[in-house]
Amino acid sequence: MQSQKLEYFNESFLKENKVIYRHYQENIVKRCTNKNTLVVLPTGLGKTIIGILLIAKSLEKYPKSKIIILAPTRPLVSQHKSSCQKFLDIEIEKITAFTGKIQPEKRITLFNNSKVIISTPQVIKNDIERGRYNLKHISLLIFDEGHRTKGNYAYNFISNEYINTCSDPLILALTASPGKDYSCIQQLCDNLFIENVIFKSYDDGDVKKYIYNINTFLEFVNVPIKVLEISAIWYNLFERYLRLFFDWKLIVPNKKYYSKVEFLGIARDLTLSLRYENGYEPDLSEEDYISLLYYQVPKVIDIIREEALNIQTVYSYCSSCISLLHGKDLLETQNYSLFKSFLERIKSKSDKDILSAKRIINSEHYKFIENLLGNTSDEQLSHPKIEKVISIIQEEFQEYNNHKILIFTQFREMAEYLKNKITNQFKTKLKVEKFIGQASKFNDFGFSQYKQLDILDKFRSGEINILIATSVAEEGLDIPNVDAIIFYEPVPSEIRLIQRRGRTGRKSSGRCYILITEGTVDVPFHKVATRKEKTMNYILSKPTTLELSKNLERHEIDFQKRIIYVDNLDFIKNFKERREREKLILANRSLEDIITEIDNFAKSNECQEFKEYGIIHINDLIKLDKGKLKKSLLKIKGSKINQFKKKNHSINKNIRTLINIIKIYGQNGILNFSAFQDLARAEEIYDDKFYIHFNQACYLGYINKQAEMVQLISDCE
Repeated sequence: MQSQKLEYFNESFLKENKVIYRHYQENIVKRCTNKNTLVVLPTGLGKTIIGILLIAKSLEKYPKSKIIILAPTRPLVSQHKSSCQKFLDIEIEKITAFTGKIQPEKRITLFNNSKVIISTPQVIKNDIERGRYNLKHISLLIFDEGHRTKGNYAYNFISNEYINTCSDPLILALTASPGKDYSCIQQLCDNLFIENVIFKSYDDGDVKKYIYNINTFLEFVNVPIKVLEISAIWYNLFERYLRLFFDWKLIVPNKKYYSKVEFLGIARDLTLSLRYENGYEPDLSEEDYISLLYYQVPKVIDIIREEALNIQTVYSYCSSCISLLHGKDLLETQNYSLFKSFLERIKSKSDKDILSAKRIINSEHYKFIENLLGNTSDEQLSHPKIEKVISIIQEEFQEYNNHKILIFTQFREMAEYLKNKITNQFKTKLKVEKFIGQASKFNDFGFSQYKQLDILDKFRSGEINILIATSVAEEGLDIPNVDAIIFYEPVPSEIRLIQRRGRTGRKSSGRCYILITEGTVDVPFHKVATRKEKTMNYILSKPTTLELSKNLERHEIDFQKRIIYVDNLDFIKNFKERREREKLILANRSLEDIITEIDNFAKSNECQEFKEYGIIHINDLIKLDKGKLKKSLLKIKGSKINQFKKKNHSINKNIRTLINIIKIYGQNGILNFSAFQDLARAEEIYDDKFYIHFNQACYLGYINKQAEMVQLISDCE
């Protein structure tokens, strides 16, 4: 590198003297230019800058190409857009951010005329599925927070589509924490076709000069005597219900510790078994079904049938046990105020005749605890973590002259409680604010994106000294550097531990305080997260143990076929025609998947085994004609849809959208409710907004919900 580049990266498509030079970033980018790469860097080492540098390299190679950056949240999309505008030497109107709020017609125009597109993945997935544009001319696809690539998340669909569409694909996946173990990391690599893994830790010599030490302090506290007394009574009630699970042979006795996970596992296994056996999971093989179960041998459903148990009773007692364990954790690791609020919610459920809550409320244990709480002072029940937080803040201000602290807590109610406590303690000396997500919950309205950004700006400028945040501040958001972070409780996830801790030590040495209550779930949670992080680092330090993609065929991207620009007038004229074409494309995609599954099964060992027993496969009887099969199935599907009577009700666009989701994605007008909610969220219909319009659609007779499925009763057109 020439001498003038020692301070800044000054290359094609980069603004002059804007990107500060770091040697390790240059080396990483060099290794990313020709291979799909997973880059794992601790928070604060400039993953965004690596993306910017690789964008410049890709545009230099293919000046006519486009770049797509995918990020899981709208605030992250906004941040990436700002970074691209700040560092890339590209016309500002050529850098575009997509969200579901932008109409599809406008997104098509923006895509055609943009050079860099930043979007949430669901928006891109929806557009690709409907044929609004394709990925042929994308020279680089960046997956931010790449650890999200699992399950049915949209990253998986887009990566597969990109590899199969673009002749010279290049993927960059960025994360600080790819997964807790080998299988998680391997799955991520498989889903993103990773050929190359680059891992840097704070101990690597080439990054040490750019980082500062983060000192971690474990602050242990003990549960007050009165709280221990209440907790023991509460847990005794749990033990009574636990004995039923011993008798039912659903849980093995003599374990030292029973967690919510076990009862959630039983409930989940039951739900999955009932769905699978009733045909609600037609694409699920027996092997996949077994692998998803928490209790695999013997299966929960088999035990219940053998013991002749009532399924609803099992569900109900699972719910009671989960509530009791959750209440115990709130009491022992949070504060009695959260426990009291939790009791009020159980009482409310009991009043609605919910049996799992009613049996708790009617117990002698509950009545005794209620009486005990009423005769005990707040001081006797106050959790020692509260005073510990106050003490740490005082120490930070007095000894380190630190006027900017970030506190993480699991619960919104705890964030509000801490805000009030700290404000009362320090009066006008400090400005304290909480930072929560956008979704509104029971008696707790979320913060809009605008309010979130406003709070962060005030925290950055010093108008706010202490920010008390829930998990929304853990991932991706541009939280200003702080010198001290307080974990009100440990988290059992290595991803969350790394994300939280990475908010300090960026511009100077940082301190991380983790509050742990002795003899509670705090202790195993901290140990689990630490162990997972060590395992992750060990695997990443030896990437040869991973099976990476090899021999991906690449050919130069052909730009001779120009993307045709369609103006807004054409969109208006052809709107209905385009929507009909999109429905056909979606149907064709579904049919292609079905036919591919049939072909794959015909070639499988399982199918050969069936043939040995004399079972004949459909491919042995007829030669599948894809064209004829598609026409026949589309005709059947069309007749099913058109048989519904039209309604005369005037409905708004949100109800219409919900109806169309079932029409497009449903099988014969039936769709899994969870998938239905996810698709609605992609169209910006979620939380209260979703339930208001969903209930209205049901009331008007367009939609009906049965168990975990939704069915289209009548079309709105």
